Formats: sequence, C-alpha cells, structure tokens
Amino acid sequence: MNVTHTAALRVPHGVVGDDLAGVLADRNVRVVRGDDAADCTLVTPRRLGDRTEPTVGVYEDPAEASTLLDHGVDRTVHLVGDRDIDAANITAAVRAVRAERPGQSGDDGAFDGAGTDARPPLSNALLRKAIDELTDVFFVFDTDLQFLSWNERFVEVTGYDHAAVRGMSPLEFVPEDEAGAIAAAIADATEEGRATKRAHFLTNDGERIPYEFTGAALTDDAGEVVGICGVGRDITDQQHRERALEQQAEWLGTLNRINEVIRNVNGDLVRADTREAVEEAVVERLVAEDTYRFAWVGRYETTEDRVVPTAWAGEGAGYLEDREAVEFAPDDVTATTVARSGEMRVAQHVTDEPLGSWGKTAREYGFASAAAVPLAHREATYGVLCVYADREEAFGETERAVLAELGETVAYAIGATERRRALLADTLVELEFTLGEAAPAAGLETAASTVAFRGAVVTEDGPAQFYRLEGDVEDVLTTVRDRGATFSVVKRDEGGVVIRVTDEVGVSALIADFGGTVRRIDVGEDGARLVATFPRDVDVRQVLDTLDEHAPSVELLARRERARSDVEGPDPAESLTDRQRSVLATAYHLGFFETPRVSTGTDVAAELDIAPATFHEHLRIAERKLVAAYLSGTPAGRRF
Repeated sequence: MNVTHTAALRVPHGVVGDDLAGVLADRNVRVVRGDDAADCTLVTPRRLGDRTEPTVGVYEDPAEASTLLDHGVDRTVHLVGDRDIDAANITAAVRAVRAERPGQSGDDGAFDGAGTDARPPLSNALLRKAIDELTDVFFVFDTDLQFLSWNERFVEVTGYDHAAVRGMSPLEFVPEDEAGAIAAAIADATEEGRATKRAHFLTNDGERIPYEFTGAALTDDAGEVVGICGVGRDITDQQHRERALEQQAEWLGTLNRINEVIRNVNGDLVRADTREAVEEAVVERLVAEDTYRFAWVGRYETTEDRVVPTAWAGEGAGYLEDREAVEFAPDDVTATTVARSGEMRVAQHVTDEPLGSWGKTAREYGFASAAAVPLAHREATYGVLCVYADREEAFGETERAVLAELGETVAYAIGATERRRALLADTLVELEFTLGEAAPAAGLETAASTVAFRGAVVTEDGPAQFYRLEGDVEDVLTTVRDRGATFSVVKRDEGGVVIRVTDEVGVSALIADFGGTVRRIDVGEDGARLVATFPRDVDVRQVLDTLDEHAPSVELLARRERARSDVEGPDPAESLTDRQRSVLATAYHLGFFETPRVSTGTDVAAELDIAPATFHEHLRIAERKLVAAYLSGTPAGRRF
C-alpha cells in the first residue's frame, strides 16, 4: 500500500488527534506530526520508484499557510475541527497532488491519476506565488462564508490586512444594497457550479470600485460542495468604455431625432405664408417626436422690454400662465435677456442651477433642462424660441449648434413673411433718416461733382449700393478709395460713372432685415438723407436701435403713414406702347423666353410680320422700360 505523508507544522501535537489520524489511515494517508518547520524538513517524502509521495501541511492559524508552502509542502489544508470534514479535505488535497503527478497511483486505485492531462507538476509554492502575482483578486471561502484563502491583490485592493480578512464574510466586501444580489450569485454558483455578477468592491476606506466577480463551486470526493473559489476583476475602465459607447449611441439617436425635426420644420417654413404659421410650425414640430417636453415662441417688444409668448406646444402651457405671475429679479436669466443679447442661453440642470425666479416654476412642471434661442437674422431680432426637456444635459454642443441654426432659419422665414406681407399691404410706414457719414458716398458731393443713389442689391458677398457720379469724377473716386470703401466702376459715359460700393453691413441691408424698402437716398455735402417704407406694425424702436449700433450718426426725422399707390406710383406696364406690349406677349406665348427656346427671334418676327431687327429693337426697349421701373419705382428695386 502506498502511504502519503501529511506534515502538520508549528501546531501542537494534539491538532491532528489519534481519532483523525485513524480516519486518515483508513484512506491511506499517514500523519507525521511536528511542532516547527525544522521537524518538517526531517520528514522527507519516501521515494516509490520514480514517484514521490505528496506532502500536505495542515494549519489552524492562517499565517502558517505561507510558512508551510515556503518549506516545500505541496498543499495546505485549514482544519475546521470536524474530523470527517478535515479528513475529506486532507484526502482531497492528497488526491489533487497525485493528479498533478502523472502515472502515480496507490494500491487501491484511489490515486491512479486516471483521466489527468499531461501537464507538468506544479509545486504549491510556485502556485501560491503565481496566484499572488495575479492582477485580479483571488479568493476561496467555505459554505459558511468563511475565507479559506486569498491572494495579495485582495489585500492590496481592500486595504485590510490578512488577519482582518480572515475574520470577515464575503458579503462584507460589497455595499449593503448589493449584498442580496451577491448572496444570490453565491447560491447560483453552489447550485449551478458557476456564476458571474457585477458589484462594487468595498474597501476599508469606503471606496466603491466596480468589479466583476466570477465564482465556481468546489466539491469533495462525494460531490458535495465544500466552498467557492473565484476571481474579481476591476471593470472601471470597461464601464467607462461602455458608458462612452452608450452616450455615443444616445447622442446619435438624439441627433437623428433633431435632424428629422429640423427637416420637418424647414418643410413647414417653406409652406408657411404668415408669421403666425411659422411660429406654430416650429413649436409643434419640436415636441412632436417627444424629443422635448415643451416649446414656446415669444415676440420681443422693445418698448416694454419684454418677450410676449405668441405660440406654444407640448406639456407645459400652464407654465406660461404661472410665469406671468413671477417677479423677475434684475439678474435673472430670462427670455428677455436672450432677446437683448442675441446669444443663446442654456440651463443643463434646472434642479441645481441658481436660475432665478423662473427656475422654481420650471421645476414644478418637470423641466430638467432648458434652452433659449434668439430668433435673429443678420441684425434683426424677431423674438425668442424657448425649449424644455424632462432630462438633464439635454442640450449638448451639437444640439446647441443645431438649435442656433434653427433660430436663424426661423428668423429668416419670419422676415420673409413680413416682407411678403409688406408687399401686399395697402398702407405702409414711411421713415425718414439723416445718415451723416453712414452712407458710403455721403459727403462726396461738392461744387464740382454730384452724387445720386441709384439702388441696392444683395449678393453672396453682402449688400451693394449703386451711385451715379457726375462732374469731377476722378476726384470723387479718389476720396471714396481713401475712405477705405470697396467699390468698382460698373459703367462709364460722357456724363460720369456708376459705381458699385460694398460694405459689410450697409444701412440698406439693415433696413431690409425689418421688411423695409429703401425708396430714396439724397446725397449732399453735409451727408445723406434716406427715406424707407416698412410694414405698418414695424418696431420702430428696434429699427432705430439697430441702426444706431452700426451707424451712430443715423437720426430719425419723420414717421408717416403712406398709401402704397402713393409710394410705388403707376403700374410699370403702363409705360409700354401697344406695339411693345404686342411684341412681349407674342414672344412669351411662342416660347421665346423658355429654356431652351421654343421659337427664335426670327420665328416671332415672322409671326408679327416684321423684320427680325425690328422685333429685337422693340423687345430691348420694352425690357429696358420694365427693368428701369422695377429697379426705381417698386419695392423690389430697393430691397435685399
């Protein structure tokens, strides 16, 4: 019979009593007692041919485990005091060592190594060192949740010393609110053989580190579970990566929803023919996809310095009513603040930020974040768009950029409807200003030269104004050039030149932003005088403030209401002769103006029974009259 040695070191002789020794002997395990490590070195494993008998050390004090391993034992077993359990654990340890030594077997076949792989044997000392070198925590505990073994990483992470770990339960290393989940995972590992669970690893100083724990059941010869061994891995970086991916997915989803809203809004703006329709389309689209909880648009009344709601949609109409009762402090951030500054303002945490009086009311309606967007195009501010979400951090950098662009688009659409309305209105408001040095050609007229405003247009590079110069033209051009104005000569004749002057923000462009049309600019030595017409409900105060900001020398001289017929004069078509009307109508109906042309000039002339040269002469005269009337007498002639 092969006998296996088990050495008990640095423990009293009575630790392994005769009763336990007898049980072990029945299992072909021989006990060698010793009080210190020196005794162990005197008991050398007997050689059985090419095989060496395994040596297993037993201990009561956890500190003795490392000493046993340092002296060369193959395995260590902690004694629990129950002879049957202790005998089973010691026998299992012997069996494990036998299994690591291929070909070694006992007389009774219990340790024949059947079914083992061909891996080389690994000493306990080397195994212990390997476990301690792990960057993950390693642990073993019994079914009573008492720790049997752990590695150095366990101690390093938790901050407890070995003695403290020995007296603790695995459930004490997780927060109380997660202990139930870990206990359930231990039960799963016991029943199913393996379990994985994420939880926070609780350290001695209270730090909560995200970990993923995996445990496997340990069984004895009879297949009964005697404990759990497992590892824990720090997943802090992994969670950061997962969160980043989640945020990216959330961001992409939000961006897609916003882009869809913007596309729908743009479609609505194209179809809207009034300011009211524009405002209603915007707020309804913003809340339709559940991207935002509430949205409203307000018009800025400069005379009262307040924003008045005109359209709203979503869950929160009562907020606007309650908002009216709020007494705002001077330093409160409100829609009026945005209208004055022309800058977007965002509150990412309505529940935390000191937002003034309106913040408390907003929280009562479930608003967690908010954004106020100025509705401004170029220099005209038409109002403010306010949007609310029921989630914090709803307005990231991309969303703010999209909303800012939406604000400009809505403002442009409002301006277009205002200009369209002005074209159809029977009554206009006429304002007369002195420009001083605000006009690019102001002050250029002298005794030797005259300057006359001819019109203005808009280009991709900005506004441009046309002036007719007569007299000492070269001297005037030199003066314009010395002032730093950008200009070009577009026409020369015997009487003078026409110049095209461009500047970054022309007075004509500023007026057009408010739906206005420049009707006349009279240029003299002392400056220039401008007459423009606007829709009846134009905010004159805002027009003056905008002009004053860019051209401080502008001064309002008069405000008058004028009938459109008095301003625009007769129908330009009335200046055409009967022959010119006939030529235009015939050319139009024969497809002369189509692209590509359906009929040539020769075809139209033949239809009219006139020479081709005569046809082209009548056509050019008619076109010149219409274009001249269009540029000089109608709103489009002076509007951007």
